[in-house]
Amino acid sequence: MPYKLLERFKERVRKEVWEEKIKDFYTKIPNIISEIETFYDRSISISILTEDDKLYLKRFVKRYIKNYLLKYPDEKYVLNLYNAGKRLFLKGYTDEILLEVYKIVYKSIEKDSLLKEKINFDFLVVLRPYMNYSLDEEKKLLKDSNVEMVFSLQEAAKIHIKNKNKFLKAVADGDTDVLSNIPDYENCEFTKWLEEHGRKVLNEESYKEVWYFHKLFHEKFEKIKHIYSKNKENNSLAVYLLLKDIENTSLKLLFILNRISLDNISKIALKDSLTGFLNRHMLDVILSKEISRSKRYGYKISILMMDLDNFKKINDTYGHLVGDEILMHFARIVKNNLRESDYPFRYGGEEFLILLPHTDEEGALVVAERIRKSVESYKFPVIERITVSCGVREIKNLDNPYIDIEEADRYLYIAKKTGKNRCVYGSTAFTS
Repeated sequence: MPYKLLERFKERVRKEVWEEKIKDFYTKIPNIISEIETFYDRSISISILTEDDKLYLKRFVKRYIKNYLLKYPDEKYVLNLYNAGKRLFLKGYTDEILLEVYKIVYKSIEKDSLLKEKINFDFLVVLRPYMNYSLDEEKKLLKDSNVEMVFSLQEAAKIHIKNKNKFLKAVADGDTDVLSNIPDYENCEFTKWLEEHGRKVLNEESYKEVWYFHKLFHEKFEKIKHIYSKNKENNSLAVYLLLKDIENTSLKLLFILNRISLDNISKIALKDSLTGFLNRHMLDVILSKEISRSKRYGYKISILMMDLDNFKKINDTYGHLVGDEILMHFARIVKNNLRESDYPFRYGGEEFLILLPHTDEEGALVVAERIRKSVESYKFPVIERITVSCGVREIKNLDNPYIDIEEADRYLYIAKKTGKNRCVYGSTAFTS
């Protein structure tokens, strides 16, 4: 429950100040509602709702203005408003629609900073169920992208290095008391990590290898402890040789952990460093999330598959540094033509996929054409002019959207083969 939000509001707006300043606004409620209805009926975003949904949402806004806007909040108030947000969420209103409602209410209020502070607070409470849902989705995203695995492997490496350094220092200092108190193989902290997490983050072969080197590591230290317990001076060469073996064993163990960690880090690099677009791995995660939301809320999703024309020739003629610069300029053009809610991905070398939530095929074509024309008219460094081809497809197969990605890719292929610098969807091609 967003009670911390309530505390911050009370710190900024004292109750006595609120009650003194708000008196004059009670007579203005009908005017505020009239203003809201005007903005509400003109809203393009609201117009996509069914008539029943429009009516339900308008009633919600009126109830909010009459029963909540002028009240100073307490915990019961926050609970009621939070539950209202939950009901809106469960009825299938998207957070984009609620943000549109927020803007309508915000515009309808006279220029009063106190009321606007209150509206900001109220809508943050209403949107909290949506935020909670997004946070849950982000947790899944972290899990899907192997972040937990990398953290766990890095923790294991730290445990091993800490233990090794402790062992080596005790040997170097000739401190038999510390040596004798160092845990054996069965009670070692690294052994505990292997037992609790090893099989979750290591495949069977790597798991066995790590166990083997970890056990060998301890066995050699036990030999050193045994030598020290007898006569260190006469066995310094034996200790030195064992220390060399221990170092080699440790390096092999760390190499396995590091190799697997790097494999997973490559999967969680969320963005392509050159273009700033999301990477191919993130497509699986975000597509799954958007498909779930599409099924829930009933909105359309479309795909653009884009490929820079004759890009290989540019790389061959001018070199990869020029090619990289072209890609960076292209990425800026694409971003300038997308909404914040759209997702651009670097799908391959010079191939890009753009995911357009809340967009049908005709709307996607408008975006594709806007990008194509912007690229065509742009003066790129060195080469000056390049064009882009595009395949456009609305996602029809919600249970397997990769069918539609393949179809968009096929349209892109057609665009390439029929002259380039064009957008194709279905049997239709658009060119300059």
